[in-house]
Amino acid sequence: MLTLSLEKPGTETPKLRLSLNKGAQFTVKVEWICDADHADDVDVHALEARNDGNGAKVTDLASVLSTYNTTRMNPKGGALPSNPDGSFQTPNGGLFHSGDKRVQNNTESIVIDGSKLSAGINEIPIFVTVHEAEHGGSHETEQGAEEEEEAAFGDIDVCTITLSDDTGKQLGAYKLSDEFKEFNVVQLGSILLGPNGWEYAAVGRGFNGTFNDVLAHFS
Repeated sequence: MLTLSLEKPGTETPKLRLSLNKGAQFTVKVEWICDADHADDVDVHALEARNDGNGAKVTDLASVLSTYNTTRMNPKGGALPSNPDGSFQTPNGGLFHSGDKRVQNNTESIVIDGSKLSAGINEIPIFVTVHEAEHGGSHETEQGAEEEEEAAFGDIDVCTITLSDDTGKQLGAYKLSDEFKEFNVVQLGSILLGPNGWEYAAVGRGFNGTFNDVLAHFS
């Protein structure tokens, strides 16, 4: 089972499938605004997985596009080298990440290039998580009472994630701070390779856990 160090130096919706051309590109963008006194930030992740009909699986950390899997954030266990500007990608270049942004009120993005993915890769699950940072104060509940509990999307003032194709057409979008406010992990959906090429299948599933729980499910 694959695991990563997670330190830094649910609800379901029906699937929607849209047929796209082989080799198509997709961009996943997560944006957040938070004026609270804590420094929780949001991360977007993707997996190069194989699905033989028994669920998508990854067997190699080099197939895991995550800030937790970079040599910059995880020098002892990270499999993906970081570029000078902080961006990183999987070895084949099929998945590219703009880099971890830990300053509040920011944006991270992933570009998926179907033409570069290795043979046998037929599913790209996409996730977004909240990273709980050291707090200057506790989280506040809706009633205003302070509690020490795990960070969730509801602790971010505004957090949205969108997925678009290479023409700019939006295929999926969620306002995570509203629709999944009680969760700290959300699977946006998966890019699937079918008979007609790459297609997007929406999932919209939220749960509470860590990115290692995601890896445990997919490895």
